[in-house]
Parts: sequence; structure tokens; C-alpha cells
Amino acid sequence: MERTPRRRIGHRRTRRIGHDRSRRIGRGGRTTGRRRPAGLLAIQLAAVPAACQQDDSAKSRAIETRDSAGVLIVENERPAEDSRLQWRIGPEPSVSIGEVAGEDPYLLDGANDAALLPDGRIAVANGGTNELRVFDSGGAHLATWGGEGEGPGEFTSLAAVGRWRGDSVVAWNRSTWAVSIFDAEGALGRSFVLDSEAGALEPRAVLGDGSILGRTGEPVSRTGGPLSGMGYRRSRETYQLRQAETASPVEFGAHPGRESYLDILGGMPVLGLLPFGRSLHEAEWGELVIITPDDDYEVRAYERTTGALARIVRREHENRAPTRGEVDEALDDALARAGLSGPRLDAARQGYRNMPLVERFPAFLELLTDPLDHLWVREASLPGTDRPAPLWTVFDPEGRALGFVETPDGLAVFEIGADYLLGRATDELGVESVQVWGLER
Repeated sequence: MERTPRRRIGHRRTRRIGHDRSRRIGRGGRTTGRRRPAGLLAIQLAAVPAACQQDDSAKSRAIETRDSAGVLIVENERPAEDSRLQWRIGPEPSVSIGEVAGEDPYLLDGANDAALLPDGRIAVANGGTNELRVFDSGGAHLATWGGEGEGPGEFTSLAAVGRWRGDSVVAWNRSTWAVSIFDAEGALGRSFVLDSEAGALEPRAVLGDGSILGRTGEPVSRTGGPLSGMGYRRSRETYQLRQAETASPVEFGAHPGRESYLDILGGMPVLGLLPFGRSLHEAEWGELVIITPDDDYEVRAYERTTGALARIVRREHENRAPTRGEVDEALDDALARAGLSGPRLDAARQGYRNMPLVERFPAFLELLTDPLDHLWVREASLPGTDRPAPLWTVFDPEGRALGFVETPDGLAVFEIGADYLLGRATDELGVESVQVWGLER
């Protein structure tokens, strides 16, 4: 394959990156999902279409059924371990924004999200300064919006950035959940909070039609009942889909969220996430909305107009519970990365003395969708697994497994477009860069 020249900040690109976008937290691009014919109600065995251009070894077979409520259930085999789709990611990023030294806009700090805008510009949510930094298609800084503060269009804890309808940009605050809409030039159009009977909704995804998926949560015990003091807890998240701040919501019910643990250390309550704890994922998938925990390899998708469960996609997956030794090793690694040693390290370890084990590892780590309505699910790696790069199972728009794709090692993927990946990399010195990688299908 011809090598793509790397374009650093300040250099023009010779080819415009396609601006189709993936859909996950903060994503706004929309494409129309293909609907399955109504006549396919009986059990059927469907081979993956040959048009997907994959090796025979990567093809899987899916069994489709409908339950008594009419929910489509797609059961997939696990693709062969050595199978790979014939899709190619460039050997190096075509755009890289971020430097170890230089002008402030290029010194990224807590770049927790980014979005490729319709005109090719790249908007970066730089959480360390609570700024939206906008770069041209070659990575040259154009403008900075927002900033630290509590006024309209300012942020105290910038959470995400994405496309809004037309050529506008949406971003929101993590602490107050205030949503801000900017026009293409960075002028603030409006700010609002999505209120519900349970309080302000935490924005989780912006859909292509401008609706916002939000949630409110409460902690519950391992049995799902009320909490009684210290110990294990897991959030229970209730979702609504809202058209900005005006329309009546679509309800999606309550779902199990992140696992955590509350203890007393030195007379003070300490709340922390459990090692290998399970969580909850959301994405727009064609005309459906994914809201699904990662307890099992099962993706649950709902009708966006009614909130009714419409599709369940499953894939073969072997799982088990972590051992105490694996949990202790993971904690030691995390505490070492935090720079703790000696007595401080011993005290931190003591703080986790009563931490319970999770029932089993997460079945997967992450999920994204792309503009062609493919579903990408990142594989979880059990301790001791030697995997050189992140591995994703890709499903077609109907939920049939196509095969595996590897993404660049060290790249936290924010979005997947029709012909690109957009994400963040951090080097051995801790220097962050937002990168675009070419994708050929």
C-alpha cells in the first residue's frame, strides 16, 4: 500500500477527509439505517454477504429469530481468531495535532473528545483548560472557543464536543450538564440544561436529528435494592431522549451502570470504581439507539420514537470472574502509574482491603458505530492476554458479525468515519495528540 505522508500542524492537506462520522457519546452525524423487510420473521440462517470483501476465514454465520414480543435476536458465532476484514488503516496518522513544546493551542491537556466538522475542521475538547480548540483540516489552529468560567458558553469541566444540526457545534459541561450550541464561527447560540423530574439529565449522545440522549442515576446494591452502608454499589441509569429542552421525552427505562465500592479510610468515606468493573454504553445505530451494559456480549438497541426494545445482537464469548491476585496486580499497576510508593503506596493498598470482586469481567470494552451503520465492538482482554493492538468485532447494519479489525496501538478512538479514524494518542512522555488516520474499506 502506498504510504500516506504524515501532516503535522501548520501543513496543508492535499486531500479532504470525508466528514461522515461515527455515533457515540457526543456524536452528531446521522445516516439512515437500512430497515429489515417485515417478512423476515421466521428463524433463518444467514451468511455474511460476500460484498463485504473479507477473507472466507473471517465470515461468520448468524441465526436470526424473533421473540414473543417481536424483538429481533441475532446470534453470532465468534469470528476465527486469525480472521481480519480486508480493511486497511494507514501506516501513520495523516493529521497529528499536539506538540511537546510550542504555542499554547498545540499543547493539549486532557483532550477528552474531538469532532470532525462538515467543512473538514477538527474541534478538540481540551478538558485541562475547558476550551474548544478548532483546527483546520491540516491541523493548523484557527480559533479557541469557550474557556474556564460559569457564564454562558463557558465550562468548569468540559466533557464532550460534537456536531449539531447544520454546521453548528455542541459541547457540554460535566458538573452542571449545561449544553452549549455554537455556530460555525464560534458564536454562542444558546445554552440549556435538560431537566427531568429526577433532576438535570447527563447528556450522553447527540443524535443526527438534534435529539439528545440523557440519563439520571442512583446507586443500588448488588441485588438491585436500596443501599445499606458501606460496600458494593452499582449505578442504575434511567434514560430519556429529548428534542433539546422543549419536546416530550421518549423513555428508555433503567439500566445497570458502573460498579463501585464505598469504604471508610482514616475516618473518611472513600468511593472508587472496582477493578475490571462493568459499565454501560450508548450509541446511535441507524434508526435505533443502543443502550447496553457490558455484563454479557449482548448489544441491545431500541426504537428512538417509542423507546421499545427492537433488536438484540449477541456473539459467542467465554468469560469468567477475576481472581483476587489479578485484582491486586491491577491495583498495584494503577497505583504505580499514579506515582505512589513506600508508605503512601501501602496506605492506598490498605484502602482497598475490603474491596469485593466483580462477578465477571466486562464482555467488551467499548462500542462505536460508523456512517455506514456498521457496529464496532472492542474486545476485552483477560489478564495475561498478549494483544499487540486493540481488536474490534465489526457487525453489519443488521447485526451480523463480519470479522475483526485492529486499530492503531495506543489510539483512543473518538469516532469512526467512512474513510477515517479520529482519536487521541499519548506518548511515553505523556504528550497528547489528536490524530486522524485514513481508513480504506
